[in-house]
Amino acid sequence: MSIHSLDACLQLVADRHRRRIIHHLRHETDGTSTFDDLVDQIHGRAFDFTNGPPLDREGLAIQLHHVHLPKLSAHGVVEFQHGSGVVRYHPDEQVETVLDSFTGDVWLPNP
Repeated sequence: MSIHSLDACLQLVADRHRRRIIHHLRHETDGTSTFDDLVDQIHGRAFDFTNGPPLDREGLAIQLHHVHLPKLSAHGVVEFQHGSGVVRYHPDEQVETVLDSFTGDVWLPNP
């Protein structure tokens, strides 16, 4: 892994919502989820004492739709089919290596 690609990978997983998106999709049997289910899963874990109170569900959905899914999609990690609302994970060895290097839920804070 080059330094440039490592930096890009670290920037990609720097946000807790993007880490949670990847975590959720990686653990789905077929690597897919509907947008609504993804929002529900992330919203259910959204409270993090270090970052203040969670967004309401609608605010989170807006952020996922307009910020986080496009960023993950631009790097080829997910595909979001707007018409069907399906979000599909495309395994990325570099991203998985970075995320797997952390133990437990250090990178995925619990509520």
